[in-house]
Amino acid sequence: MFNQWINRIAAATKAEDDSTVADVERVSAALLVEIARADHQLEDAEIMSITTALKQSSSLTDAEIKELVAGAVVDADSAVSLHAHVRQVNDHFDREQKIMLIEQMWRVAAADGDIDRYEDYTIRKMSDLLHMRHSEFIQAKLRVLDK
Repeated sequence: MFNQWINRIAAATKAEDDSTVADVERVSAALLVEIARADHQLEDAEIMSITTALKQSSSLTDAEIKELVAGAVVDADSAVSLHAHVRQVNDHFDREQKIMLIEQMWRVAAADGDIDRYEDYTIRKMSDLLHMRHSEFIQAKLRVLDK
């Protein structure tokens, strides 16, 4: 599912240069890292979940994905705002792609076996910023937790 999401984004931006696709992967990694860090602990299981999501969605090598995730962690440590990332998602993703991103956020949050209240809050806030309905937020959570 996450793979389909990135493939659609890549197809939609085919006319644009490769930097747009790289930006989509970078933004996705940054937002997923932000969810993993929401509880003030970055667990190995969460990093593995982010890495798995990116492996499924791109043609990057394992080394490139590792570098992308490491860069997203460093960027998250120094980020003041996620506004630019949210804007890019709102500009380039359709509703279905946003839902898939929210589902992936839930997978990252659940990767360590516990969805912390701060992770829940952060995903809820991201959903709001991405102009998602509350029902879509809840349905995405239920779909992930039911698996």
